[in-house]
Amino acid sequence: MFKRTQTQLTRQFSITIGVILLLTVFFAHWMVQYILTSTENNQLRSLSHQYAKDLQELLDSPKAAVLFDQNMNDKKLNEAFSPTGLQLNQMTWLVSAQGEILLQSPGGKNGSLIASEFPILPLLPSILSKPDDKYHNVRSDGRTFRIGGLTINASTGDEYRVIVAQEVTSDVALLVQLRWAFAGFALVMLLAGAAAGYLLAGRAMVPIFNAYRRQEQFTADASHELRTPLSILRSSVEVLNEQRETLPEFYRNVLAKSGKEIHHLIRLVDNLLTLARSENGRIEIMKRPFSLRSMVLQVLEQLEPIAQGKQVRLHLAESSQTVEREFCGDEVRIRQLTFILAENAIQYNRSGGTVTVAIESGPDEAAIMVTDTGIGIAKEHLTGIFERFYRLDQARTRRSEGTGLGLAIAKQIVLSHRGRLQVWSEPEVGTTFRVTMPNISD
Repeated sequence: MFKRTQTQLTRQFSITIGVILLLTVFFAHWMVQYILTSTENNQLRSLSHQYAKDLQELLDSPKAAVLFDQNMNDKKLNEAFSPTGLQLNQMTWLVSAQGEILLQSPGGKNGSLIASEFPILPLLPSILSKPDDKYHNVRSDGRTFRIGGLTINASTGDEYRVIVAQEVTSDVALLVQLRWAFAGFALVMLLAGAAAGYLLAGRAMVPIFNAYRRQEQFTADASHELRTPLSILRSSVEVLNEQRETLPEFYRNVLAKSGKEIHHLIRLVDNLLTLARSENGRIEIMKRPFSLRSMVLQVLEQLEPIAQGKQVRLHLAESSQTVEREFCGDEVRIRQLTFILAENAIQYNRSGGTVTVAIESGPDEAAIMVTDTGIGIAKEHLTGIFERFYRLDQARTRRSEGTGLGLAIAKQIVLSHRGRLQVWSEPEVGTTFRVTMPNISD
């Protein structure tokens, strides 16, 4: 139980740390990308405005005609003009309103991409459609460039588009490396946080574990000490009960009530001792093969007087297809389990109702089902009925003659056999408990 709680606390702590790390990584990566992109945009914006300023002066001067004719290359493009401050990783073009490239920056050096080799023509439609000073990344020849434009107007009324581009391959590679670095860092921190969370959860569980052990020991000691005086009281009541016919009616009633309450206390002490002796909610079992059918018949025979007093009919459902197999388990505990489920079905049944016990025995597992036609259990209570001293409502509490520990003990018995305990119920219709346990007798 404590290991499971420690694991759950570690899982919750790890999830919290993971969410924080994920948000931190996303924010850090976005921040670096934002800074790099802003720097690139500012550089291109400064270049485009400087280029536009230089071109504007030329376009408005008498030298404009010479500008488009001087030193023209074979493609009828003038590469004699470049903006002030043009870097080796930057390129520029001047495009007319009709989409014709009029000017482009001269060839690059030291491995930079030459403007004439850049695929500007396929990109022109998208660039011309974007507003001024809006930049985006494009890839060419395995390299990444950031590109955008700016519109200028000549004094003649002609409109031109200045296009600038800058290689950002190193920046993109840096972002990829940072992404992997952030992911690796987050993973390492998550593992470290999970380990630290597990250790801290273990340390936090120490005082709870010790308190639980002290409570468990106190319950065991108290239950053990109570058994002796209760046994004496029961023996005394049995001795007095032999002479009940000589007692007045009032004293006979008192004797009967005293015997009933002593029996109730003995059952309560036995149940508390059973739970107290279980280690971390698990009951030690002694496995041996036995007949489930014979065991169930013994339980029903034992409960028959109680059923008759409640006017409830007990029924063992047997199928001709069910093969009688010996089940390997703790017969005493499984008998106790069956008794608890069947007795509950009787106690919470209605007069004239039926309690049906069915057995399913297969090669891999065996199942015991107890079905009643009683008051049923509301859906919101189904998960709580296996808790100690759990009560559904005041009306049921007044009707109950049990200790409030039966289903808690039943659940522990099932868990000790590595089985499953399921329950289905519909108010005012009835309840079905199904116990399934692995059959390891083969």
